[in-house]
Amino acid sequence: MLTLLLAAVAFTTVGMWGDLAKAGPELRHFTWYLIPAIALFGFGNDMIKFLRWQVYLKKLGIDISVIRSLGIFISGLSMSATPGKVGFLLKSQMLKVASRRGFISVSPVVISELYMDLIGLSIVSLLGMGFMSRGVWIALFICMIPLLGLVPGIAEAIVSVMSRLPYMSARALELKSALKDMFRLFGPGVLIVSLGVTLVAWTSEGIALKLILGGLGHEMGLIKATSIFGFSTLIGALSFLPGGLVVTDATLMGLLVHAGLPHRSAAIACIMARVSTLWLSVTIGSLYLLLNKEYIWLDHGGADNGKG
Repeated sequence: MLTLLLAAVAFTTVGMWGDLAKAGPELRHFTWYLIPAIALFGFGNDMIKFLRWQVYLKKLGIDISVIRSLGIFISGLSMSATPGKVGFLLKSQMLKVASRRGFISVSPVVISELYMDLIGLSIVSLLGMGFMSRGVWIALFICMIPLLGLVPGIAEAIVSVMSRLPYMSARALELKSALKDMFRLFGPGVLIVSLGVTLVAWTSEGIALKLILGGLGHEMGLIKATSIFGFSTLIGALSFLPGGLVVTDATLMGLLVHAGLPHRSAAIACIMARVSTLWLSVTIGSLYLLLNKEYIWLDHGGADNGKG
């Protein structure tokens, strides 16, 4: 309910800011045959990340079939609009059932996914800093925040604090083991592959935004479009609001206006971009989860050893 309320606030705010009540001419002249391609690249962001998910599972020796792995991954998209994406821990629970391993022991996969997304967003944002005439130093500081987690001492300090909590104190050893596994996922070999996949995935969303702008009659370079979308998403992620709602939407529209788009076109592009990325993923993930919940949650008696 909170997510739906924030979504309504976000779209209403963007609509009022862009005066969408008078958006008829822009919408009539939009190149509507681009919609399938926009949806393909918008959702393609998540499907490309499935490759990274598979790399992480293989590195930690979590042996489940590709079909079930894909089902867990797609089902997890239903939680994309939860605060700080904490709902993605649903995937940890699914992995726990599928692999018959502990919840904490499989959580590094999900946590590493989220953290790698922040690193990828920081990099694509930094690539486009040139288009910002003001607030560059603030933007640079924001982009550097996710990189602090790569410092081992900081992560260990967080685990040390968590291990003192009442419920987690009995799981201190498991937490430390999970931390060790997480740093295994950020070793040189895996890091290069996962970062490459992440950057391609976020570029896919940049292509979706570029197509939307082209449909509205505005041209923008791919790097600039990807950077604008990436920085807006990064700001929303750091706000820990569900799906970055309101924050991401306002930032995206503001940056599009700063890039020279009229308010009305920027508002239309913002709403279409969010619908074709975040909300499309949430919809597909939710439908898949509802239609396949028995298979996803079924305990087949342990890891299915890559079969079937």
